[in-house]
Amino acid sequence: MCITCKNANNPATADALPSEPVLFTVRDEPTTLKEFLYVYNKNNLNRDTVDPAADLKEYLELYVNFKLKVQEAKEAGMHEQQAFIDELAGYKKQLAGPYLTEKAVTDKLIREAYERLGTEVNASHILIGLKPNPLPADTVAAFNKIKKLRERALAGEDFHELARQFSEDPSASMNGGNLGYFTALQMVYPFENAAYKTAVGDISRPVRTRFGYHILKVHNKRASQGKLKVAHIMVRAEENAPQEQATAAEKKIQDIYKRLKEGGDWQQLAKQFSEDRSTKSKGGELDWFSTGSLVPEFEEAAFSLQKKGQITEPVRTPYGWHIIKLLEKQTLPSLEEMREDLENRVSRDSRSQLQEKALMDRLRRDNNFRENETVLQDLLSKADSVLQVRSGANETDSLEAARVVFSINEEPYSVADFSSWLSANAGKKQNIDSKQYLRSQYERWQNEELLAYEEAHLEDKYDDYRMLVKEYHDGILLFQLMDEKVWTKALEDTAGLKNYFQNNRGQYQWDERIEGVLLSASNAELLKQVEEALSKPPYVAAQGTLGSLQIQQEALSGNTARTLDKLAGTLHQDSTAVLEVYVPQKQVAAVSLIKKHLQAQALAENRYKILPAAKDKEGSVRVLTYSPMALERQFNQKTSLALQVIEGPFEKGTHPVVDGIKWQPGSYRVQQDGRAYLVKVDKVLPPAPKKLDDIRGQVISDYQQYLEKQWIDSLRRKYEVQVNQELLEKAISSINEE
Repeated sequence: MCITCKNANNPATADALPSEPVLFTVRDEPTTLKEFLYVYNKNNLNRDTVDPAADLKEYLELYVNFKLKVQEAKEAGMHEQQAFIDELAGYKKQLAGPYLTEKAVTDKLIREAYERLGTEVNASHILIGLKPNPLPADTVAAFNKIKKLRERALAGEDFHELARQFSEDPSASMNGGNLGYFTALQMVYPFENAAYKTAVGDISRPVRTRFGYHILKVHNKRASQGKLKVAHIMVRAEENAPQEQATAAEKKIQDIYKRLKEGGDWQQLAKQFSEDRSTKSKGGELDWFSTGSLVPEFEEAAFSLQKKGQITEPVRTPYGWHIIKLLEKQTLPSLEEMREDLENRVSRDSRSQLQEKALMDRLRRDNNFRENETVLQDLLSKADSVLQVRSGANETDSLEAARVVFSINEEPYSVADFSSWLSANAGKKQNIDSKQYLRSQYERWQNEELLAYEEAHLEDKYDDYRMLVKEYHDGILLFQLMDEKVWTKALEDTAGLKNYFQNNRGQYQWDERIEGVLLSASNAELLKQVEEALSKPPYVAAQGTLGSLQIQQEALSGNTARTLDKLAGTLHQDSTAVLEVYVPQKQVAAVSLIKKHLQAQALAENRYKILPAAKDKEGSVRVLTYSPMALERQFNQKTSLALQVIEGPFEKGTHPVVDGIKWQPGSYRVQQDGRAYLVKVDKVLPPAPKKLDDIRGQVISDYQQYLEKQWIDSLRRKYEVQVNQELLEKAISSINEE
């Protein structure tokens, strides 16, 4: 249960409001009925109970216990530790996200993007470029230029020819400004808007983007072709390649195409002959793509394919020749399927500026934002001197510095505040008009302060947010304290664990049980082979080679040592296992080093044997075991489902097959659920006490619960708890009526 408390950085806003009725207190720390019911309903949303009153009372006890632990953490000052403050601040930042967005605007943009993804637009454009933060005169000149070009195009001049002559898009000289087909979220948002809002055959009005001014001519619109996954075989031939090279490339691609039509293997031909190094090793496979992602020639050919496995004839693109094979085709998914992806893409797209503007407009309205236009204009008129102050060239007049530029809920933000922010945050001015630059930095500062103010007051405005912050606050404290008092203590307190086990041995008793093994095979014939192997222990659990057994500075080589270390680890996990090391006669000098190395791995001498290798054989190792589990390795080489081995002991209810046989020593064969079983019963054991090592995990869990109960009892004695019984009964009555 991860619940909550007040914000350590802002206790005044997180405390229970005086007007809210208090359900209980822990050492005068109030918990309101509202908070309790919020947490109760959140954690019991799908709980079906026949007695809601009893359920509520039971949950109240749990919640009081929780608050006792939180109080203890606060008494210890854990909420004042920097690590805690930093962790909570990180969570608060994440929790604030949904409250600092305009959901209605986001939903509208998502729906608009989805609807546009259903249509593809073919358009050409002319660009008159502008540098970032252009001077007003440059902006006017660019606008006038694009306006005249639009007038010429409307008068009948060829749009593509105008693009070749005047467009400042570098590709226009070759493609006449034609962008091919594209769809939503592939162009900057203002450009996309113009494309979708301009009718086929029309020329748009001038559109301003971060690149400059554009006009668009829309040639066609069509339904979305969806997404494709294709593979290709490519022979490189740049458009300006010498004729001899171009001819050779075309001949090569035609020869590959002929081989494919005659039944040649695509994967093999792609690996042998494709000149796309990034894809040839995987059969030429490309990532999923949609319209507007690749060059038009490639896309047109790829989207013409209708059936999986179908291939195109050789296709020429600016990069060379391609043969394209269709692997998969996907239509546009539903809006709900795409919503998460669209939300992420919209947030990264230039249309996110609309979200930011809507948010800032709301924050200004909600927080009584007032701007002093006179002070602002005075500030902008002195842009050069203000920027000099920022760089330390001058000092700001104290009276001037105190003037208020704007206020948020009557909280003033002065010229001095802006100057300090400029010194710490503003970027390099570059080649831009001082007044324009200062205005952009002022707007940036204003937005940051509005966001910071809103974030600092979210707990005052939104109950859900306040409750969530309390939940994380208390949850972090509780985790740290529970780890210290219960979880880690139970793991490390070995003496306490043994004492708890001894005092509660009556709880840890074996029922009657079978000692033996259960083998489950995929069929009866395999089970017969397994049974024969089972009768011939020991079994090979692992094996390998030791290579040349090289000795380096009176020690085994790294490879040999690593092999022995790995096998020694196997022996430590299996008490029945024995390691056999076979050493060639010519390398007998390594025997003493092998013994020394194994002894260093804490292996007793009876756990390993060093034997001579067969004549002309290299050094090798193997692990032999009496555990039938090793048979899984032997019989599951082709499929991991062929054989399953489970070693006992088995109590009633452990396995349905074991439950169904006679509980007497012997071997039992069973066919069940399409598998063949062999149960080998060595003996039937009577009820007996369990050993701690057999059930250590269960005992640790029980010991943790014991420690927690003891701890809560001590907290109940330490802190006074007062419950408003009258208020509790009213809450119970309300729930019963529902």
